[in-house]
Amino acid sequence: MSQSGPDSRKHFDAIHDDYIFFAEHATEAEQDVNHYLPHVRSLVESGELVRLLDFGCGAGEFLDRFLSGAGFRPNRLTIALVEPDDVYRQQAVTRTQAFTTASVAAWPSLPTEVQDYFHLALSNHVLYYVVDLDETLRQILNALTVGGLFLMAIAGSQNVLMQFIERCFALLHQPLPYYRAEEVDASLARLGIAFQKYNVPYQIDFSDTQENRLKILRFLLGNHFAEMDQREALKLFDAYSNDGRIVIHTFHNHYVIRRK
Repeated sequence: MSQSGPDSRKHFDAIHDDYIFFAEHATEAEQDVNHYLPHVRSLVESGELVRLLDFGCGAGEFLDRFLSGAGFRPNRLTIALVEPDDVYRQQAVTRTQAFTTASVAAWPSLPTEVQDYFHLALSNHVLYYVVDLDETLRQILNALTVGGLFLMAIAGSQNVLMQFIERCFALLHQPLPYYRAEEVDASLARLGIAFQKYNVPYQIDFSDTQENRLKILRFLLGNHFAEMDQREALKLFDAYSNDGRIVIHTFHNHYVIRRK
């Protein structure tokens, strides 16, 4: 059975705390929810049963925030999660169960036999890490009903943190192992998929200490950070340091896709 899910090119098991630090010091998740909610308002207000897929849900914090803002009725919502990290996946089930009266389904990857089923799919900052971008997008879209809605967030090369990542792999003389918004654009074009795309601004703000810089770098690079010259990587923050704080204003991209 072929399945689709984020792979191991970035290992999250050792950087859970670094991810939490990023989430606590960035407005990214808040901005993502604010920009997603208008797209699902008609689904919420319809009163019809909505089957939701969160592809790459992590520990469920983002879906919790999204569902808290959306206001789906628990008896009119079912939830399915895809997350390869066993610890995260179980945490996500526990965290999101209160939003539905049905049992939350959870898989380490998306089974190909799940087709024409979901009315709404989310993939929030996940497609960087999949093995085959074309196949992953195809599977997610095939899992939607006709007219189903797919909402996706991913950063491109204009994002400051993505520029940090690109610079780090250039210093390692290695190709970038992650997909970006530019690759998503090309993949959707190859698949003949129409989409809307727009920028979502956010900021990162934290006390400028070496340990805090390291937390962000570990979050960005995962297991690859051990290969880095830390001195060079730490310098990436210098341009954003002012009065004892690091403040970065940047943006990423949202995609809105309807299955034809």
